[in-house]
Amino acid sequence: MHHLRFRQVHLDFHTSGLIPGIGEKFDKRRFQEALKVGHVDSITLFSKCHHGYSYHPTKVGQMHPHLKTDLLARQIDACREINVRCPIYLSAGLDELAAFANPTWVVKKKDGTLYKPLEVEWFVRILRFNSPYLAYLCAQIEEVCQRWPDNDGIFLDIIGTHRDYSDDALKEMKQLGYNPENDDDVQRYAEEVLYRYFKASTAAAKSVNKDNPVFHNSGHISLGARKALSFNTHLELESLPTGGWGYDHFPMSARYVITQKWDFLGMTGKFHNTWGEFGGFKRPAALRYECGAMLAYGAKCSIGDQLHPNGEMNLDTYKLIGAAYAEVEKKEPWCDYVKPVVKIAIVSALQNQGSWRGGHGQTFEADEGAGRMLLELHQPFVVLDEQADWTGYDLVILPEGFVMTPAKAAQAKKFLAAGGRIIAAGSALVDPEKTAFAIDPGAKLLGRTTNNPDYLVATPLTPEVPVKSPIVIHGCAYEIKPTTAKVLVERRESYFNRTWEHYCSHQHAPDAPKKVSPAATVNSKIAYFAHNIFSAYRTYGQPLYRDFFADALNHLLNGKLPVETNLPTTARINVMEQRKEKRYVAHLLYAPTSTRGKFNGQPVEIIEDLIPLRDVSVTLRLPRKVKSARLVPEGGELAFTANKDGVSFTVPEFTAHQMIELGY
Repeated sequence: MHHLRFRQVHLDFHTSGLIPGIGEKFDKRRFQEALKVGHVDSITLFSKCHHGYSYHPTKVGQMHPHLKTDLLARQIDACREINVRCPIYLSAGLDELAAFANPTWVVKKKDGTLYKPLEVEWFVRILRFNSPYLAYLCAQIEEVCQRWPDNDGIFLDIIGTHRDYSDDALKEMKQLGYNPENDDDVQRYAEEVLYRYFKASTAAAKSVNKDNPVFHNSGHISLGARKALSFNTHLELESLPTGGWGYDHFPMSARYVITQKWDFLGMTGKFHNTWGEFGGFKRPAALRYECGAMLAYGAKCSIGDQLHPNGEMNLDTYKLIGAAYAEVEKKEPWCDYVKPVVKIAIVSALQNQGSWRGGHGQTFEADEGAGRMLLELHQPFVVLDEQADWTGYDLVILPEGFVMTPAKAAQAKKFLAAGGRIIAAGSALVDPEKTAFAIDPGAKLLGRTTNNPDYLVATPLTPEVPVKSPIVIHGCAYEIKPTTAKVLVERRESYFNRTWEHYCSHQHAPDAPKKVSPAATVNSKIAYFAHNIFSAYRTYGQPLYRDFFADALNHLLNGKLPVETNLPTTARINVMEQRKEKRYVAHLLYAPTSTRGKFNGQPVEIIEDLIPLRDVSVTLRLPRKVKSARLVPEGGELAFTANKDGVSFTVPEFTAHQMIELGY
């Protein structure tokens, strides 16, 4: 697998054929100066952009009509002189030149259209990998590899499955036994076409050097799609917080990828919002925090920029990037070859995981709700796909939507028999027929209510919940009757569902006094929530739901949580291990976000002010006894107490990101 450097820039260069003077202000010395100011050690450079133009002489494609120099070659030479790696970018799924010249190469939608002709919001002509375009693209990749046999990798962009109703696609579907009138069949055919692309383009990227790095980007790492992911030599987690992904997308994606075999990097942007924003700048505080978060979750760093058509690097941008990368450079020794130290795993409830899912900021609501609860409770975790082993974890979380197939039921029973614990919600413990519990939580399944909303009521087993009155929760619940389990949370129903005939006040009816089946049960091995509590938390953000979950965690782990800290809920903590150096590295993160403006209809989260946190107390329960503690990279010794159960220390003060080296 390809080993990545820490401080990368992804230098977009999607440049219209209407703009003159392409690359005319490129200057090798100024280019190198910008990279040095930015502390950059790797930069992705463009061979071909979404417009379809090449930025070097080409016998296959078409060089930009207003480019009078071999821009890519000059950029590569400049990088080589100062030991900066330079992977090469080719747009794969978008190519405006090819689309206009060959309309039959464009994906045809079910309604018979290729694209909306007056659409200007985004590139809308998606190229078909089941057309001669694939051979054209592969010839472009091979040309680049022949020209630069020592290239530092090929980055291929805009990869995904597309339901294609082109004439020859319809014909081929029928030949292969697919029914074009069946949406599932059309999707299966699209997957088959995608794998043709993966095989052909990866072979092209490795045509000169079989060890050449290659990455296929779709804007999101598809959880569980291991067959598709295997065509990559490393992974790049595109996740621009202000561009629609938000600040909690990257942690969830990284906590899945860290369980896999690839080295990976996080990819944010220097923009105020997202790609293509000329003249858009973040505050340095935001990039400092975002890069700190990448390191904390085991990733290398990449920051997106877009080069001006004239080829001149923007020094303001590289001063901005340098403010973050100067810190990253000092921290690198504690962030390479790391493994997560975790006792808790979320087993994703996402279905059909083998399928490739593209698109930006894509998450599954129940998974993300569970993840946000753990992030805010400061409990390190990983996300497991449907193929993963559960061995080695103390507790797994099964969000609603998880399907308890016979194979999964056997896996769960084996996990419990070995001493594991489970927190589950909604349908996660129910058999596929929804008739009974596939895993016995110490309760009997009676059915599912139609009452909506319900109310949660705290019990003596939920001391973390400060409100003792009924707490509203939307969505129906499973009706259960405890057998051996204790009632963790009581449930109340509303007087009636809101309809045009009967309604009360502005939203919903209050809780009715009659006793109904409980909302949650717990025994020594399983805590079960009858509602879709994780989705509800993701949708409504009610902290009281998290309090109920925290009590379930405490009960199953006998009050010995992996992490105890006085950090605010908006702060983050993670623990990694460097086995060769015989040390743990704890990461503390904190930056307040505020919502300002909108992008694509979504609020934009901004980080502008970095507020120091003082006297942060932390207790970590770790597998090995800690013998030393110090703040790094500063090197200051840190007072600590350690025993067989864990280590406790107090960080006097930190801003944005702090690492604590714990030697064993």
